Amino acid sequence: MNGSGFDDVLERRGTDSLKWDGMEGRFGPVPAGALPMWVADMDFLSPPEVIEAIRKRADHGVFGYVQASQETFRTVSEWLLQVHDWATAPSWIVPCTGVMPAIGAAIRAFSGPGDGVVIQPPVYPPFFRIVKDNDRVVVENPLINEDRYYRMDMDGLRRTLEDPANRILLLCSPHNPVGRVWRKEELDQVGRLCLETGTLLISDEIHADLVFDPERHIPSASISPDLACNIITCISPSKTFNIPGLQIAYSVIPDTDLREGFQASLRATATGTHNVFGLAASDAAYRFGASWRKTMLGYIRENRDRSIAFFREEMPWVGVRPPEGTYLLWLDMSASGLAPEDVTGKLIQKGRVVLDPGYWFGVQGSGWQRMNLACPRILLEEGLKRIRDSF
Repeated sequence: MNGSGFDDVLERRGTDSLKWDGMEGRFGPVPAGALPMWVADMDFLSPPEVIEAIRKRADHGVFGYVQASQETFRTVSEWLLQVHDWATAPSWIVPCTGVMPAIGAAIRAFSGPGDGVVIQPPVYPPFFRIVKDNDRVVVENPLINEDRYYRMDMDGLRRTLEDPANRILLLCSPHNPVGRVWRKEELDQVGRLCLETGTLLISDEIHADLVFDPERHIPSASISPDLACNIITCISPSKTFNIPGLQIAYSVIPDTDLREGFQASLRATATGTHNVFGLAASDAAYRFGASWRKTMLGYIRENRDRSIAFFREEMPWVGVRPPEGTYLLWLDMSASGLAPEDVTGKLIQKGRVVLDPGYWFGVQGSGWQRMNLACPRILLEEGLKRIRDSF
């Protein structure tokens, strides 16, 4: 044991876990004992303070409707100031059941059917779905891949945003799956392009707390007040503290008109409420989770560095760069000589290890795989071995 519990191997099979019990639903038949290193949740216990808060709430025995108090919003504001040096007013914060429901509500509130929503692939697969499912048009401004280091195509973005049919930009910050933590000058340029063209910026910052030194996450809306008036920032404790199943998130919206329009959209779909246990967990996480977060980041950083060293030594044909943020590794397996679908099949059927196929993240991810590093070291080593043995 390392004293923190992160080395503990937890039995998650039979708990309705998407990651462990849902592999066949996503990938078809998988061999017995397949190791899941795909969907982005952690194989760690949540912080003890979070578990205790849920237990205490359960012991109360009454689970009626709940509402987030002003104290909850102050707690979120204090976390944003403490961790990200972003001074927010509690009145800016709007509760929601999740980041993707919040993004859907914003799309419906501030665009119409047939309008364009700009994304920058390779990117989180639900970005594609949330746009299409709301009868909007996916408009791609792909990231530029320079020796596996990604940057935004600012010239292409300007041309795209200048089209009046494109009403919204979805920004993934930090970026999933490529692991970039955008610099202040990049975010400033994006924010000003949106402001100049009348394009709403929705910034998905669910991985904001998962950044490795010396990098630092900068909330898009923290750069300047003029940019903040055109930004909806979506955050959640779910990735940081491994509570995504509790369905809790917040949108931070400084502009009153934007906030009121967003809240109206939430009311229309009844997605502006919290789960009773999610509320208790969120409060405990943001109040007492700083030390646990620091230890967790150190552990995942060691997993990251071990994995990078493994691929460079054992599988040098696999292209990889250390992610600046997230607990996800973006692996270039295009040199395998196999079709992307065959790479996935070989990993699952021969290696008995399940990763996220890169083509899920857009055609720009074809030939890549996304690997989840948030697991005990012994599972990481087994997963690395299985990936190697697949080929």
